[in-house]
Amino acid sequence: MYLRSSRRSLWVLPVSCAVVLCAMAPTAQSQPRPDSSGFVTTADGVKLYYAIYGRSRDTVLVPGGVLLAPYLSSLREDATVVFYDPRGRGQSDWVSDAKRLTMSDEVRDIEAVRAGLGLSRVALIGFSYLGLVTALYAADHPDRVTRLAMLGPLAPDEQTFSRYAPPERKARSDAAAAHLARARAAAPDTADFAGDCRRWNEAYLPMYLGDSAWVAQVALNFCELRNESPARFLWRNDQTMRSLPRRWDYTRKAAAIRAPTLIVQGDRDLAVSPDGARRWAELVPDARLIMLSGAGHLAYVERNDRLLPALMRFIAGDWPPEAMQLRTVR
Repeated sequence: MYLRSSRRSLWVLPVSCAVVLCAMAPTAQSQPRPDSSGFVTTADGVKLYYAIYGRSRDTVLVPGGVLLAPYLSSLREDATVVFYDPRGRGQSDWVSDAKRLTMSDEVRDIEAVRAGLGLSRVALIGFSYLGLVTALYAADHPDRVTRLAMLGPLAPDEQTFSRYAPPERKARSDAAAAHLARARAAAPDTADFAGDCRRWNEAYLPMYLGDSAWVAQVALNFCELRNESPARFLWRNDQTMRSLPRRWDYTRKAAAIRAPTLIVQGDRDLAVSPDGARRWAELVPDARLIMLSGAGHLAYVERNDRLLPALMRFIAGDWPPEAMQLRTVR
């Protein structure tokens, strides 16, 4: 996710199942296959791809499978984990109508997957803007959500989001734009969407990592999915962000969330404000925060060894010991 020239537009980086990490994290070669997969069709006819890992009693529903499945599928040891690709992403249907790419559509899609797979109550994990989406769903459907985890979430209000402008972001953005311009100028085939996806990600990956040394450990096989081409995912995510109210403020929604909520945030996140994570932790009645030192927006890449145990413990019903309680009035 990255702030563009419009303060209400975000770029969401499509890191996917080809990510290769150090020994603590899954590699493309060792990534386990899902126990089952298929498609759920939404009320407006969009087919959403899902993949299920594990066969435990407790179920975790994770939108954004194209990003998170490689890193979080080992949660299958203690839960049934259902990943799905949002509309227009990964292996789900492409949607060319901007009016069908809204935050409200994304919230309804959670319900479509839950109901379509016959799930009763689920825990939710939402990354980036999908952190906001899962929070809105949890506020609207308290009887269907057991626990909520938000990873680097979009702030609950526009003011917190828009006032965040770290100088390092502009420096890295300028460097990425120059890198991409050179790569595209040298490209032999500008119509090659997979090649352009690789060029874009090689240029912009440092924007999403606290330590750019991690760039060399990210493979780009996900670029073979047409929905992950820059032309598609940038446009698609712009439309979703534009669907937000001009001055969005979901603080009342946050206060209505009844599920225990864990927020995990990298303190070097250049895409979303770390203050947004703190704001969620202050607003949600039963929430705690883990701030990961040195991690960027893709904390699930850089701090996978800390994130997975924390999520496992949280899903099992306990707070991770490092989770901080910020809300003072209960």
